[in-house]
Amino acid sequence: MKARTVHAATIAALETALVTALGIVVSTCVPAAHAQLELHGFVEGATAVRVGDAATVPAEWGDVDSSMLPRRYRESTDYLLRESRLQLRGDLYGDSAEAHFVLDVLADQVTDETDVELRQAYAKFTTLSDHLDVRLGRQPTTWGTGDLLFINDLFPKDYVSFFSGREDQYLKRPSDVVRLGIFGLPLDVDLVITPEFAPDRVPTGERLAFWSPAFVAPELPRTLARNAEFATRLSRRVDSFQLAGYGYLGFWKNPVGLTLDDTGAPLAATHPRLRVGGASVRGPWLGGIVWIEGGYYDSFDDSDGSDPLVPNSEARAFVGYERQWWSDFTGGVQFYLEHMVDHDSARTALTDAFGEDAFLKEENRTLVTARLSQALRYQTLRVNLFVFLSPSDSDAYVRPSVSYDWSDELRLAVGANVFGGDDERTAFGMNDVNSSIWARVRYSF
Repeated sequence: MKARTVHAATIAALETALVTALGIVVSTCVPAAHAQLELHGFVEGATAVRVGDAATVPAEWGDVDSSMLPRRYRESTDYLLRESRLQLRGDLYGDSAEAHFVLDVLADQVTDETDVELRQAYAKFTTLSDHLDVRLGRQPTTWGTGDLLFINDLFPKDYVSFFSGREDQYLKRPSDVVRLGIFGLPLDVDLVITPEFAPDRVPTGERLAFWSPAFVAPELPRTLARNAEFATRLSRRVDSFQLAGYGYLGFWKNPVGLTLDDTGAPLAATHPRLRVGGASVRGPWLGGIVWIEGGYYDSFDDSDGSDPLVPNSEARAFVGYERQWWSDFTGGVQFYLEHMVDHDSARTALTDAFGEDAFLKEENRTLVTARLSQALRYQTLRVNLFVFLSPSDSDAYVRPSVSYDWSDELRLAVGANVFGGDDERTAFGMNDVNSSIWARVRYSF
């Protein structure tokens, strides 16, 4: 279910309808005499102010009709966030099943809209003598080992929320899925089926500026049975280590492909087909936790890497380590490598199609991350720093934050998103005009 604009007067009716519908669904699988309902949530005010100037039209574009420009160049705002949010969360537990819902109501002053988003609405039950776990409905899904790095987690992300200053939970986008867990075999099996392709949410110029070589809108794959996404994980614990293998069949989550019209002009950004296989291991080492994960991204619409409109296949891997170094202080690092297969073919094809100035990322993109976290005042005050640094791209992304629990219900948080880079076309360099400072106040109930 996509978030949609509604009038404020209809919010209460939507909430009532949701709770009623959830009750009807759950009543079919949870005995009413034994069910237990828990309701909680929070209200939050958040603001994020841009640091520096918004994007300006590149000089090399010359005189361009303003109506044809992406919104980043037509409108600028000092605010990335000015919003009030209500989240309602319900959990219903019974003897044989359970159900959960999370509903967000957002009054957004940046877009002057009120949005309602159903982030979770799923039922869960176990059958076949506790060997089969079933989750049906709308839910965020995640697996893998990385700390804000993802290889085999091909479930949708929301990088607009992440870069704007919202809480980290909003990095994960929900989707409508069927998730099956099979236990009691030599390997535990997880299978996630997404009937309708769920893309990442990336900057489009409406709230966050971005770099794009052409003025084209993204185009999603058609909603057909053959365009469903399939993801699986096979896992097993060996001594103290968790081993896992992964598979995915679907599409690139970002619109990294391109289609042209009959004249050769860009028509739409697309999500080419993709299949991924990978593995991970995680466990204790030298007083902390170590993890290694890797995967191969097979861009099978461009098997030889010679199509300039489709991304090349890639091999990706990272290794990470984290431990508590002293009382209430945790530090961790990760090293990430992204290797483009057939880079020379991609360079030749791109140059032939779009000229010498066409942008192609490095053959080996490297990224180092560091997380430092200190808890103080009986863990009511938390100071955090997360840093992304790419030596290959010469760009960086720094996320400092401080949060304070004034009481069990009231939390205050401030922080920043700071981007920098030598080239506006790299992952973090294109966000340099999106650097901001943010603040959030939350009351939980």
